[in-house]
Amino acid sequence: MNIQKTIKAHLPHDDLSKKIWRGKKMLPEIREALLEIAESFVDYLGYDIDVLDITLTGSYANFNYTVFSDIDLHILVDMNSIEADIDLVSEFFKAKKSFWNDRHDIELKGVEVEIYPQDSTEEHSSSGVFSVKDNIWLVEPKKFINKMDIRIIEKNSKKFIRVIEKVIEDSISSKSQDDIVIILKKLKRMRSAGLEKAGELSNENIIYKVIRSKGLLQKLFDTKYKIEDESMSIK
Repeated sequence: MNIQKTIKAHLPHDDLSKKIWRGKKMLPEIREALLEIAESFVDYLGYDIDVLDITLTGSYANFNYTVFSDIDLHILVDMNSIEADIDLVSEFFKAKKSFWNDRHDIELKGVEVEIYPQDSTEEHSSSGVFSVKDNIWLVEPKKFINKMDIRIIEKNSKKFIRVIEKVIEDSISSKSQDDIVIILKKLKRMRSAGLEKAGELSNENIIYKVIRSKGLLQKLFDTKYKIEDESMSIK
């Protein structure tokens, strides 16, 4: 898919995805499947935790879902109820999440499900949040009224793609991950600034999604990890 088609794929829809919703009510079979997935993940953690809620957020809880979108399933946990160092528990949950998502390929109607354990006190801004546990909207999504400037987004996406490809090429050649770390931080700051300034249809957020859909974010991380591995290896 070329860049312009990728950008247009992020144009918002008039209705929520019919794969998940009937109007604004979650399909019963989808809710049951999500609850089962969440329960399986909690069992996999092997840790006695207090699950406060199970929520669906992200594009599939909104009008801006695309062919690139996942179902973002969040498991809200009261970290303060766990008798252990919160930072260590948080890192443990992150590792478990990564292992789970890497080893499972669960799809609902062709859409991949991504699990996210989340501290209940953690701020998580989203314009659409649905409690799967209680079967109600916590934050009901509203249709987007702002429009994307496709020409500007395409121009800046191409610019970023050229920079990223050059960073990857130079990093492989120099066997240094420094420039990769810098560009990853820059991309994160860019996206955060866009979301704060103009929401999910901000130019910055769409540029980030174009880069991600092209597989370049994954390629940056893969190159970074490969360089790290090689630096610790003896041949």
